[in-house]
Amino acid sequence: MALGLTGTLSSWAQEDTVQPVPQQPVTPEGVVAPTDAASREALSKPPPKSGMIRWGAFEVFPRASAGVLYDDNVNIQQGPLRQSDLMWSVSPGAMVMAGTPGVDLPPAISFEALRMLPRQPYIGLDSEPAKMFLLDYAPTVKYFDRYHQYNSVDQSARLTGIYSFSRLTLGLDQDYVKALDTIADVGARTTSQYITTRLTSKYDLSDRTCVEVNGQYLNASYQDPQFFGSRQWENQDWLDRQIGGKVNAGLGLTLGYWDVDRNPSQTYEQVLARGIYHFAEKLDFTASAGGEWRQYSSGAPATLDPIFSLAGTYRPMDSTTITLEGHRLMESSALYGDFNYILTGFSAGVRQRLLDKWFVSLNASYDIAEYSAALGGITFFSRTDDIYSVRLGLDYQFTEHWTSGVYYNRTSDTSNANFAYTDNQIGLQASWRF
Repeated sequence: MALGLTGTLSSWAQEDTVQPVPQQPVTPEGVVAPTDAASREALSKPPPKSGMIRWGAFEVFPRASAGVLYDDNVNIQQGPLRQSDLMWSVSPGAMVMAGTPGVDLPPAISFEALRMLPRQPYIGLDSEPAKMFLLDYAPTVKYFDRYHQYNSVDQSARLTGIYSFSRLTLGLDQDYVKALDTIADVGARTTSQYITTRLTSKYDLSDRTCVEVNGQYLNASYQDPQFFGSRQWENQDWLDRQIGGKVNAGLGLTLGYWDVDRNPSQTYEQVLARGIYHFAEKLDFTASAGGEWRQYSSGAPATLDPIFSLAGTYRPMDSTTITLEGHRLMESSALYGDFNYILTGFSAGVRQRLLDKWFVSLNASYDIAEYSAALGGITFFSRTDDIYSVRLGLDYQFTEHWTSGVYYNRTSDTSNANFAYTDNQIGLQASWRF
């Protein structure tokens, strides 16, 4: 969303802000490159843990960040409804780790990538058994100079447990996010809460073939009763095959049920093909594509839509990291309970080290949200949003633990339903991590 294990934690510490939620477009902001060749060499080996605090088998890695942000449209409105303000933020945090992922850690790995790394289909029988516990918690205090109604203490907590047998790897993820922030679908700043539970399993049939059976529950709710929360249950099944030393291919089937507040429920099925290209520390690329067939208990006609996702990281040299992300998926509207929207988008970013301690980053994204009725007989409503975002940042690393930077972010939404806005942000931030 900047070793021993300390170098790895430097990138984890970049994630001390509340992560963006699925209901709004995502701009890559956590693009991190290793500081030098030594960090890359160390990350390629499983070093002993070296947390600031040790308690039995647990290692604690504390961190903290602070910043000030000028925002000329804090409530993403247009015309006379726009509000500009200065926001101050402080975010202490810590990660607790025990055990080992069982595989070598790639450079600049994030918390999300680390929790999924032992469960990747290209991790075969020759790897060490993963036995790992992860816990990450970071509250964020936000204070506005003028509009005190937007003051908040946002919460972000993530937990992962992984245990491997000779052929079977089991995993549990539990996430909790609560934040007072802007949501493009709603067109305002509001408090949202997301609770996500994932159960995963991977069984190696051979050194080249494995099966995955996964389950997920997502609960989205909003403090304002006029908005529509939802509960989603999903089963994901994959058959994966290693093709050569760098390519993994898979076929997947997803079954889902969606319950929306005060509205009829929905069911859906997805058939997907997936490819993963993993080339040492240089390149990681994952892409999946297929179709989704959705049914509505309201009696609305069933729909068939293409869906896809892609994510890639390329490191042509130690000082450069390039990222790419894309998606096309269905979301339930928080503003209109009887509408869904298809969100299609792409984002790209590059982070470059200059001289020894300076880093410059550029990220850009584009999303289009196309709304469609989940009830039969609705033909009078049409809404399409095109959302662009560009972020430019400059960071200076004073020491191994201290970093500060300045950034500029511009977001523009062109909408045919009176939801258009532009938003400019200029910020300063500083962070410390052990």
